Amino acid sequence: MRMLILPFVAGLAACGSDSNEAAQSGGERQPPKVAPAPVPEPASFEREAPPPDISMPDFAPQYPGSIVKSASSARSGSDLHEISLETSDDAAAIMTFYRDRFLAAGLRKTADFMSGGTGMLSAAAGNRKASIAISRSGARNVVIVTFSGR
Repeated sequence: MRMLILPFVAGLAACGSDSNEAAQSGGERQPPKVAPAPVPEPASFEREAPPPDISMPDFAPQYPGSIVKSASSARSGSDLHEISLETSDDAAAIMTFYRDRFLAAGLRKTADFMSGGTGMLSAAAGNRKASIAISRSGARNVVIVTFSGR
């Protein structure tokens, strides 16, 4: 009879293996593993937004052949405008273009600095002020034109 009881007890022990594992791991039952929810793909921002409707003055015009990347305006006593342009032209050509435009408009240089393919130029006269900042973005130059007054 003992021979019949041993297989029966072994069968019962196999049925309660979860509680046996819990007892061996300190009495804590582990929650069943659930696969993580799939993460949605981020929206693609590769499409270029249409250029904003801007009107740049003669004393701070859009650089020839450049692409308008962004434009913003603020009112704080006088209208202040900032236009971000992109071009493949080198920084020296961009600086020469804006120096000539500022001078032709009667603006006096207040700063003129260029180093390592980047640069900054600013000028003012009366209520008109203009400045540019040039930096690299990959193989292209980004030109930020800031101006106020008309």
